[in-house]
Amino acid sequence: MKNIFQKNLQLKAPGGNIYEWNSAETKFQVSRKGLYAIKIKASAKNAKQNNSTDDDDLKMVLDGFDFGKYENHQEKISWKGFGTSASWNGASLRGGIKTIHYFVTLEKGDHILRFFADNTPTLESIEVFEIEENNFELNNLKPSENIKSESKGIPWLSFVFLGSYTKSFVLGVNTKSAKTKGGTDGDNLKVVVNGKIWNNEQAQTSKKYKNFYFSGDLKEFDILTITNEDISNPIAFENAIELWYDEEPEISSLNILFFDNQEFLASIRSMVDLKSYIINIVNTIIAYFEVFNKPFSAQFIRHAIEDNPSPLIFHPNNALVKLIKKNPSYIKILEKLQEKIANGILKGEIWPKDFEHDETMKGQINFDSPDLATSLHGIKKIEYNAKSSGNNKFEVKFILFDIYDFQKEDTPSFLSGQFIKQSIINELDKGEDLGIIHNFEIEIHLNQTIYVH
Repeated sequence: MKNIFQKNLQLKAPGGNIYEWNSAETKFQVSRKGLYAIKIKASAKNAKQNNSTDDDDLKMVLDGFDFGKYENHQEKISWKGFGTSASWNGASLRGGIKTIHYFVTLEKGDHILRFFADNTPTLESIEVFEIEENNFELNNLKPSENIKSESKGIPWLSFVFLGSYTKSFVLGVNTKSAKTKGGTDGDNLKVVVNGKIWNNEQAQTSKKYKNFYFSGDLKEFDILTITNEDISNPIAFENAIELWYDEEPEISSLNILFFDNQEFLASIRSMVDLKSYIINIVNTIIAYFEVFNKPFSAQFIRHAIEDNPSPLIFHPNNALVKLIKKNPSYIKILEKLQEKIANGILKGEIWPKDFEHDETMKGQINFDSPDLATSLHGIKKIEYNAKSSGNNKFEVKFILFDIYDFQKEDTPSFLSGQFIKQSIINELDKGEDLGIIHNFEIEIHLNQTIYVH
C-alpha cells in the first residue's frame, strides 16, 4: 500500500443547515488507473454536546458520486446520505472520530473530494493510498477513545467499496470479558454490512449480545470472514462494511483481498465469447422495444451501453412521470405519503420495506405497465417534502430513486412463463460484469397535492 497523498487538517466546519463546505474541498491526482483507498478521519458531536437541537453531520462526494444515498441503515440514522456507513453522524458518534476507507477504481488524472456538512463537524485528515497486489491490511487497532455507548456502540471504522471486486474481508478480533477486565462490562464489536447488523452466532436472540458479532463475555477471540457473495448488494456499484465499538475491542488483524480486475473479467470471458453474444442480445432487445412502442425501455438500455452513462433525471412535466401517475402503484405511494403527513412527518424517506404488509406491493415499489416494467427496475427509495397550503391541503414534492441494473436469479423451469425473461436478464447481468452494460442512477421528480383529513 503506497501513500500518494496526505493532508492533515483539524478543520472545523463553519456551521449551518446542510451546506456545501467549500473550504474543505480537496483535489488530488493519480498517475495511473488502478485501485485506490481514500482514508478520511472526521468527528461529529450530538445535539447535547452542541448545546443545540441539532447534531453534526458530514458526508463526502467523490467526483460527483454521492455515497450512501441508498443505504437503509438498521440503526435508523440514515437521512439523505448522512448517518450511513459512508458518512459521519453526530447522534451516534457523540463527539468521537470515525475513520472511513473508500476503495475505488480511479482513472489517471485529477480527482476532487467535496464535503457537505450539517452544523459543525470536524475534518481531521485525508490520505490516499494506491492498493498494491490487490491486498489491504490493518493490524493491532484499538479505538482512540472510549466513549460510553449504552447498548448500541459507537461507529469506529467503515470500509466502502465502489466498483471494486472484493474477494474476501477477514477480521480477527480480541474482546476481553468483564471478568477478565475485572469490571462489569466486556468488550464488544458490532458488524454492519450494507446497513444490516450481523447478529452474534452464539446469542442470536439475546437482547444484550445479539447485535455485537464479537463479544468478550461469550468468546474472547474470534475470526470473521465475509466473502464477495456476503456483501453483494442489489445496488451493485456500492457496498459497505461498518464496525461499531463498545468498550475497548482490539482488531488484531484485518485483511481485504480484491480480485484482480483483468483476471476476474477474463475468467468470465473464457466461458464463451460472451461479449459479442451479449451485444447481439442488447441490440435485439432495443429493436424489440422500439417495435412494440416502449420508448423508455429502449432509451434506458441504449444509455446503459454508453461508456460512462450519466444519471437520468426526469422532471414533473416529462412523459415518464405521466405514465407513472396512471399506474396503480402510484396510488399506493400517495396513500403512504398521506399516512406520513397525517402523522405529522412532513419531510422524510419512504423505502420499499414500508410496503411489506401491502398484499399488492409485497415490499417492493414496482410499476407493472408495459414500458415502465421493462425500464424501471424497482424504486430504491423515495424522498419527500410536504408544505401545508391550508384547509388540510399539502403541496408535496418528492423524488423516486432507481438504479438501472440487472439482478441474476435462479432460472425457473423451462415450462415456466418466466423462463425466457429471466434467462435474458441473467445474460444482461453477465453483460454488467463484462463492462458492456453499465449501471446508472435514475431520478424521477414529482409534484402532488395531497389532502389529509
